[in-house]
Amino acid sequence: MTGWVKVAEGPNGLWVALLRTYLENAGIPVWVENEHTQAVFGAGLLGSPNPAVGPLRLWVPQRYEQEALRLIEVFFAL
Repeated sequence: MTGWVKVAEGPNGLWVALLRTYLENAGIPVWVENEHTQAVFGAGLLGSPNPAVGPLRLWVPQRYEQEALRLIEVFFAL
């Protein structure tokens, strides 16, 4: 995706949902790669993603990259 950068890769759907909500509440647009295919073919909200589909990745517009990375660092410190 042109203009978007990957800022995180999640171990399960719950982790991704929490981090996505955290970033969106800070005003950062987020796109989750493989979100819908993992919902259909993955292991569910708490299970590991289906490796055949690919991991759950969080992407943000390039102009938000530094802010998103800073917030992710704070998120993990909580």
